Amino acid sequence: MSDTNPWNKALDLLSRREHSVYELKQKLENRLKDLDKAELEKTIQKLKDQNLLSDARFAAAAIKQKSSQGYGPKYIEMYLNSKNVSSSEYDFESHNINWQKICEYQISKKLRSTEIDFKEREKISRFLSNRGFNYEIIKSAFTNLSNDTSE
Repeated sequence: MSDTNPWNKALDLLSRREHSVYELKQKLENRLKDLDKAELEKTIQKLKDQNLLSDARFAAAAIKQKSSQGYGPKYIEMYLNSKNVSSSEYDFESHNINWQKICEYQISKKLRSTEIDFKEREKISRFLSNRGFNYEIIKSAFTNLSNDTSE
C-alpha cells in the first residue's frame, strides 16, 4: 500500500476542480504507483455515490469554461470526448450559450480593419473552425458583423 490513500488523494484533486471519472482514475493511477485496481474502483464508486464525482457536473463546468474562453461547440465536444465523457452526460442547449455572439467576439478580436477582404475572411474562418465553430455559426456571425458596420 502506498503512503497516500486513494480516497484522500482523490479528495485533494477534486477540491481543486471538477474531474471526469476517466481523468481522476488516470491521475490516481499515475500518482499512486502501487494502487490496487479493486481499491481504485471502490474509491471511484464511493465518490460517485456521495456525489463528489460526476461526469455531468464536469461536463457542465467544462462547457461553461471553454465557451467563456471563446471555444465553439465542436471543440468542447471533442474535449469532453477526450475525457471519456459520454454525450448523454451533457446538453449544450441547457446552457443557453449564444455561440454566434462568442464567434462574433472572436472575429472582432482578429479584425484589423472594418473592411474584410476575402483572404482575411478565409483566415479568420479557418481560425474559428479550429476553435470549434461550424460553418453556419461562422457565416451568420460574419453576416451580422457586416450588417452592424454598414448601419
